[in-house]
Amino acid sequence: MMRLRSGSIASWTLPLSAVFVIVVALVGCSAQFSNAFQGISANTCSAPFPYLGSPLAATLTPPISSANISSNYFGMTIHSLAPNSSTSSTGGLTPFPPFHFSTFRLWDVAAWRILEPSKGVFDWTKMDGTIAIARKNGVRDFIFTFGNIPVWASTNPADPCGNIGWGPGTCDPPDMAAFDDFTARMVQRYCGTVKYYEPWNEPNSKQFWGGTNAQLLEVTKHLYQIAKDPANCGCVDGVCSPNGGTNPNQVMLPPITDPGAASVAWLDSYLAAAGPQYPYADIASFHGYGATNPEDIVAGVQLLKLTLAKYGLADRQLWNTEASWGPETSELGEQQASWLMLYHIALVASGVSRFIWYAYDNCTWGTLWLGSSCRSSQGAPNSTTIPGAAYGVIESWLTGASLDHCDHYQNNLWACELHRAGGFVGWMLWSASGTSISVPIPDTMGLTVYRDWQNNVNALPAQIIVSQMPVLLETHDI
Repeated sequence: MMRLRSGSIASWTLPLSAVFVIVVALVGCSAQFSNAFQGISANTCSAPFPYLGSPLAATLTPPISSANISSNYFGMTIHSLAPNSSTSSTGGLTPFPPFHFSTFRLWDVAAWRILEPSKGVFDWTKMDGTIAIARKNGVRDFIFTFGNIPVWASTNPADPCGNIGWGPGTCDPPDMAAFDDFTARMVQRYCGTVKYYEPWNEPNSKQFWGGTNAQLLEVTKHLYQIAKDPANCGCVDGVCSPNGGTNPNQVMLPPITDPGAASVAWLDSYLAAAGPQYPYADIASFHGYGATNPEDIVAGVQLLKLTLAKYGLADRQLWNTEASWGPETSELGEQQASWLMLYHIALVASGVSRFIWYAYDNCTWGTLWLGSSCRSSQGAPNSTTIPGAAYGVIESWLTGASLDHCDHYQNNLWACELHRAGGFVGWMLWSASGTSISVPIPDTMGLTVYRDWQNNVNALPAQIIVSQMPVLLETHDI
């Protein structure tokens, strides 16, 4: 459906039969295959959607299907909420989005290279301003990601780092004394505000990491010790400061670019370097690029989980801290809006706890807001894109609901069942092939209305035409 991110690997996508074989092995529940999928069968946990127009290919149940989807699931990167420095112009800044999200990732917003451009000289303007605006608008959690280091702190300042524009040496292992000093300052300054730290951005990519696994483990170990030290940050009754009490910080796994075979193999080699039990991750994080079709991410997540389990990380929350459809190749419209909505659904079905979209105001990558500097061919300047509007819709569909299971039919109809308090039942339907499918609605289901992808509520007919744009069928209005 979409072009892949530059440098990502498309070959990781498994056939749907393999996707659900993996799910059976990990979840032990809710997988059913027709003869077209090798004749394997198992009992399902919930009744599938009563659609007789095509054989049921498979049913997927999330690892914790009874849990309500928290507002914490939704996260965002926004580049230009605040000026870069105290002397920068305040023109062209991005207004805060019209929808809620709880987690803000600071990668490509505030980096060590920007915060300490020369040794001992700090400029916290962009990070302070961004955090202040985000908190004012309800953001509760912030992720700081290491990488993009100052050239003066690099152990290999001549390395071109793939010519990504940050300058030579920015992808290489840092001088550890400089790293320790900056990290301690960071943790102390943002104690109680920034509680999540990623040791390095996409270290399986040479443009971001030019060191060895052993060197990355050293960086991660130092970060873990500094971030988790109560002397640097502690909290008592919500008041946080160095030496303040219980340390709230959590260190994450260095996120790989995508959950494809090559990237997961790199992760396996990195985790193996630490021994049979990886000791430096409170949360498992990854980046979810490479899914040409949004439903493909299910296979990638299950492949990733197999490797995490090998190193004692099966019980960690799993966060996708960066993904979108990737670079813009055409005018932003319904195709991208469909991808965004279905990708969020597929991640929930895979058991991912949080997802941070990249990026709200990036003109060329997963664009949800068109700033004045963006191409005019993408749409009107200073406006929300069509997929940007769809973000708020899928957030309203999922937040507070439980996703019980998703049924996939051989004609590529998908149906995912939602439940809410008070007896609410909803079914999200879409056509993964993009071909319109006519779906009869049995009277016995008690469904009365449906929402289109723009959140318009309509009376539910006896038969509905389902396209690539998802619809939500409801027993009653939310």
